[in-house]
Amino acid sequence: MSDSVGEIPLIDVGAGGAADLAAAHRAEAIALIDTALASHKLLPAAARIADHLSRRWLERQRDPYLDEIRHVAEIVPRPAVYFLNIVYEWACSTSSAPDPSGRGARMIRVLDWGLQGIGRYSLLGRHTTCHGPFYNATWPGFAGVLTAMAPGRFAAAINQAPRVPILGPRWVDEVIGRFRLLRRRDVLPAAHLLRRVFEEARDYDAAVAMLMDPSVALAVPALFTLSGVAPEQSCVIESLARERRLHPAVAADGFAIGVANDWLSGDLVGVPRAHALEWSATAHPRDNNRVRRSAVCALQQGAFSGAADLAPPVLNGHTVLVASANARTGEMIVECLDPRPGAGPLPRVVARRILHHAA
Repeated sequence: MSDSVGEIPLIDVGAGGAADLAAAHRAEAIALIDTALASHKLLPAAARIADHLSRRWLERQRDPYLDEIRHVAEIVPRPAVYFLNIVYEWACSTSSAPDPSGRGARMIRVLDWGLQGIGRYSLLGRHTTCHGPFYNATWPGFAGVLTAMAPGRFAAAINQAPRVPILGPRWVDEVIGRFRLLRRRDVLPAAHLLRRVFEEARDYDAAVAMLMDPSVALAVPALFTLSGVAPEQSCVIESLARERRLHPAVAADGFAIGVANDWLSGDLVGVPRAHALEWSATAHPRDNNRVRRSAVCALQQGAFSGAADLAPPVLNGHTVLVASANARTGEMIVECLDPRPGAGPLPRVVARRILHHAA
């Protein structure tokens, strides 16, 4: 693989969504699914069953983006389109703080995904809403929002929350948790809720209110990080079913706040998700998360140019996307990363885009 760095595509889909992105990059959408299914030897055999169950689950929930995902499945003739739209197997390190430039707040986000090799298929979708556009760092065919910026309004990202214990052993709990999820009704995937927020919230306060709304039950626990247009507008929202906890950035911490894959609230139930294990396989999961949270917050102290400014454990073998966003200035940096064949566990940047939108 060459060391050259390409440019992440920017696709203007207007009021459209995942199907438009998949149609514009159909070959890449097919290659993404093929790469994802090749990441584990059991996935190809399980894909058709998982896709069928995922489709039925989305139908039972009357998911707002179901028709869009159906259209993607027509465009991309591969199993797992529905499954990959609700999969929740990634980890992250995210922080938000006043931008060192003195203008607005800056969100820094590192997305790690166990489906390695998909970084090269990242793109930026420009979506039109009645409140102005938003830019979604995503993949062709993915209906939700994990990392995005709405110039003049806010930027936001999702981190995977701690695992809720059931019987104890991780894989037993994961399997039982998936079966319980398939039986639940009237719940919404976190990525679909965040997309709705970008489509409907007029500003930072409205986005916080929508994410804090207990009438919306989340399918799986999630951690949301938001930054607004004022330097002090940063927060983390913990979401567990209908329960919500708001953690606003405070003056004592310089209005900086960050999160990895552990609750900030000490009384919420859950087992922190250990990640970046090549950095320290022996670290306790809570220490693993503490170090990653501290490191991503420390990045807010100066200029940030992307993956070149990252070190383990924030940068690790599963990192597929790095982004920073300032909704006040309309500036966004997005980098996609892929593994370095024969060059150790850390990935390299394969494509990059610097966005300047007059907010």
